[in-house]
Amino acid sequence: MDLKNPVILKRLKNIERIIAIVSGKGGVGKTLIASTMALTTAKIGFPSGLLDMDFANSSCHLVLGVDVLREKPIEDMGIVPVKIHGVEFMSIAFYTHGEALPLRGVEVDNVFKELLMITKWGKLKMLIIDTPPGFGDITLNIATYLPKVEFVAVTTSNLLSLESLKRLAKTYLKERILGVIVNMSHKSIGPSIEKMGFKVLAEMPYYNDLEEYVGDVDKLMKTEFAEKVKEAVLKILG
Repeated sequence: MDLKNPVILKRLKNIERIIAIVSGKGGVGKTLIASTMALTTAKIGFPSGLLDMDFANSSCHLVLGVDVLREKPIEDMGIVPVKIHGVEFMSIAFYTHGEALPLRGVEVDNVFKELLMITKWGKLKMLIIDTPPGFGDITLNIATYLPKVEFVAVTTSNLLSLESLKRLAKTYLKERILGVIVNMSHKSIGPSIEKMGFKVLAEMPYYNDLEEYVGDVDKLMKTEFAEKVKEAVLKILG
């Protein structure tokens, strides 16, 4: 893949900030946080976008309540993302009908490149990218081929998730991480996160009723969870 692919750079030129949401482990609520961040950015008055890069398990459309069998991006000198709740949204799920897309090796690179080359984003304050769990090919491609991308890491307070965050602190991605969102926390771990060299953007407890709001954006955005995510977004926007 060409590091300076002119088509990709042209597609991204009108985007002020690109924020990739990453996590070392699955099940930490990364997709819900990524989707809510994009919705929050739009709600406070800034043009925002959401790009689902989890090819094997695309789920952002479920949070947004988008029926990928009925709603499709339109073609106009590229593929124009679907506009939903004020957010420009693009996902491979539109073309896989919500099914998994198992890819290996060069196939990951090809789909990654193609999605960036065809998507015609508008002028955005912030584009949020949801990534697969772990720090595999897609996350490394994002770090390598999107020169202005910044990262937000999501963790929980459990030991395995924190160990993944410690390993992330030892990688070359660390300097590009804006901060950490602690989700489903049963205790305050802010000081521990800061000792790793990260800024804490938000800490939130486990919400028993949150799952029932998935797909109902109006209700989701009225939750305490959404308010906590808003805290993180405002810190990022400065």
